[in-house]
Amino acid sequence: MINQSLKYLLIIALEIFFINAFPQSTFTPYDDASGIIKSYKPAYNNTFPNWAKMLYQYPVNFNDIVKDFDIYIGNHPGKKSPEIRYFKIWKRAISTYVLDDGTIQLPDTKLFYQTLLESQLNSGHAFNKDNRSNSDWSFLGPKETFWLNESGSPNAPDACPWQVNVYSFDVAPSNENVIYCGTETGFVNKTTNKGLSWELLAPSYFFGGGVTAVAIHPGNEDIVYVTAGNQVHKTTDGGNTWTPLLSTGVSFQTNRLKINPNNPNNVAAATTAGVFISNNGGLSWMQGLDKPSYDIEFKPDNSNMIFAISKVSGKFSVFMSDDGGASFFSHLNFPDNISDESGGLLAVTADSPNIMLAVMLSSDNTPLLYKGILVGASWLWELLATGQTNSFPMNNGQGYFDLVLEISPIDEDLIFTGTTTLFKSGDGGQQFTAIGGYTGNFAIHPDIQDMKLLTNGETWVATDGGFSLTTDNFTSTSNYFSRNNGLVGSDMWGFDQGWNEDLIVGGRYHNGNTAIADFYQPKALRMGGAESPTGWVKHGSLNHHLPMDKMEPHIGRVKHFLQFHHMMKILFIPVCKMGHGRQILERYFGQPMEEILG
Repeated sequence: MINQSLKYLLIIALEIFFINAFPQSTFTPYDDASGIIKSYKPAYNNTFPNWAKMLYQYPVNFNDIVKDFDIYIGNHPGKKSPEIRYFKIWKRAISTYVLDDGTIQLPDTKLFYQTLLESQLNSGHAFNKDNRSNSDWSFLGPKETFWLNESGSPNAPDACPWQVNVYSFDVAPSNENVIYCGTETGFVNKTTNKGLSWELLAPSYFFGGGVTAVAIHPGNEDIVYVTAGNQVHKTTDGGNTWTPLLSTGVSFQTNRLKINPNNPNNVAAATTAGVFISNNGGLSWMQGLDKPSYDIEFKPDNSNMIFAISKVSGKFSVFMSDDGGASFFSHLNFPDNISDESGGLLAVTADSPNIMLAVMLSSDNTPLLYKGILVGASWLWELLATGQTNSFPMNNGQGYFDLVLEISPIDEDLIFTGTTTLFKSGDGGQQFTAIGGYTGNFAIHPDIQDMKLLTNGETWVATDGGFSLTTDNFTSTSNYFSRNNGLVGSDMWGFDQGWNEDLIVGGRYHNGNTAIADFYQPKALRMGGAESPTGWVKHGSLNHHLPMDKMEPHIGRVKHFLQFHHMMKILFIPVCKMGHGRQILERYFGQPMEEILG
C-alpha cells in the first residue's frame, strides 16, 4: 500500500512539474480552421477561467466550452478581453464542424486550402460591373447607417460609423482619393473619392476569410496586395481581377504587409510563421525570419533596413535586417523581459527616421510603449509610457484583434495608439488623451482596427464599424466625418422582414440592430445594441414594426424607431407621397400625408 501511495504521489508530482516546466501550447488543430486568425489568440495564462483554458486543449467538447462560457459571461456582462474575443471567433469558425453531442470533426485542412486555391484561380476572371452576379440578386443594404433622431431635433441625423468591421486598409500614395479596404467578412471595397462612396470589388472572387492587410503600390494605384485565408492576393487592374500568389506548398497567415517605397517589387510580410520577403512583386517568397511576427516596417530613409516585432519564448523581440530582408538579427539593446500577452506593433516616421516606437500588450492587462533611438550604429531603447496610468490610460482591450500605433509623417511628437479606445499624444508620448471609442469627444466606433496618418493632415481610422476621417488629426469635431456610404460587408446575425410592409430588420455583429425600409432608402437606421442576433417584425401590425423592446427579457433593450414622431418627420420628408410608404405613415399617425409632413 505504501509503495502504491508513493507511486501515485510521484505521478502527481511529475504532472505538476511538467505543467509548470513546459507551458501550455498556444495553438491546437482547431486554430487551423478557416475563419480563425491565429495572432488574435492571447498567450495562455493560468488565471484564465476554465472555458478559456479549454481553448488551449485538444480535443475538447464544443458544448462543454460554450456552456462554461455562457455561465461566465452571464456573471461578467459587458466584459471585454483578448480571450473573450478569440473565443467568439473560435466558436463561430468551429460551429460548422460540431456534431449533436459536441464532438468536433475538423475537415482535411490541406484539402480545404487546395480547393480554395483552385476556386480562386477559376474565379479570378473579369466581371461585368453592370451585372455583377450570375443570379438575380442585388445589394439592398445596409448601404449607409445613420443615427436615430432620439432628441427630436429639426436637423436630420448624420451618418454614423456603425456599418462594417474593417480589418485593414491602405491609402494610395500616388492618389489620396483612392483607398482599398478589407473586411472581417472577407470583402474588399474601394473608393476613388475619399470615401464619399464605396464599390465592392470582385464579388465572385472568394478571398478566404478576414482581410488582415492591404498594401498599395507607391506609384500605381491599380496594383494592390491583400492578405486573407493563408494567401496573398494581387490585382494589377484596380481590383477588377485578383490572383492568389502562394502555392499550396508555401502559404502563411499574414498580419501586416508592406511595400518598399523605393523598390515596389520588394514586398515584406509579417506572418504567424515569421517574416517573408518577395523581390519580384509576389511571384516568389523567401523566409527571412522564422519567429512569429506581428508587424514590419521599412526604415524611412533606408529601405534596405527592415524592422520586425516578433515573439521569442513568450517574450517580445525586435529584429532588424540591413540587407533588404535576406537575413535578420535581434536588436541587442531591446529589453528581453517583456511578456507577450496579446501582440504588439511598430511605428516609424519620415519626420525623424532614426526613431521607432513599439507598443506591446503585456502582463496585467497593461500595454507598454517603448521608444528606440538610433545613436551612431546602435539603437537605444527607453520606456516611454505605461498603460493604465493617468498619463496613458489605455489597456490591452481585446488584444491584437484591435490594436493600432501610428506616428505622424510630418511631426514626430504626434502619436496615436489604441485598442478599444483611440488615444492621442501631441508631446511625443508624455501624455495621452482619449479621442474616441468607449470614451473621448469623437464618435468613433469602439475597437480600433487600422489607422493611417497622411502628410496633408488627414487621418483615417478603421474600426469595427467602418471608416472615420478627420482633416485636422482629431482636433475639432467639426472636421470629423463618417465615410461608409456603400461599404459592403455587414455581418448579419439576425434577420426578418415584413410580408405586409416593406421593412427589413436585423442584428449585425459589432454594429447592433438596424432597420431598412423602402420609404427611407438608402438610409439604414442604427437601432442600438452590439452583437445580439436580433431582428423581428411583428407581422400584420398596423402600429408596430419592431416589437423588439417588448422582447426585452429575451433579447435585451432595443428601441422601437416608430415611436419617435419628430424623427419620422425629419427622416421621411423625402418619402414618396403615393403608394405603400404613404399608407404606412398615414396608418401609423392617423393623419393624411399632407398633415404628417406639415
